[in-house]
Amino acid sequence: MDRDIDDEWKEFDRELERMRSEMFTLKALDFNDFGSSMIQPARPIVSDDQGNKRLSLRFDCKEFKPEEITVKTVDNRLMVQAKHTEESPGRKVYREFSRQYILPQKIDPLTLNSTLAADGVLSIEAPAPAAIEAPRERILPIMRL
Repeated sequence: MDRDIDDEWKEFDRELERMRSEMFTLKALDFNDFGSSMIQPARPIVSDDQGNKRLSLRFDCKEFKPEEITVKTVDNRLMVQAKHTEESPGRKVYREFSRQYILPQKIDPLTLNSTLAADGVLSIEAPAPAAIEAPRERILPIMRL
């Protein structure tokens, strides 16, 4: 019985260490949203090799099966949701994330396409009208008082 308790504590320690080491793996690469699963540049409007503009969003969904992911639009909002549950004796794992993204005005929600790559990256893309501009960045000076 003592051995079973020791094994349980070792398993608990391993799981805790795994959680600690993976704590920030869903953090955005170039996005300052803590805990976000978006792995895209801060500017979602990109140009391809021919100069055509398109909306390109990417999400880290490697912890989810394709059937656990839902992508939908409601008016001008894109909603990505993923839920995963696994159970075994004495253990239950539940993961969930939900992201909403307001589509730029000239993006037609009917033109959105989503693909899930083998590495778990969910890409959502749509053509953007040539007239659409990527948001311009401006650095604000900090005034001393």
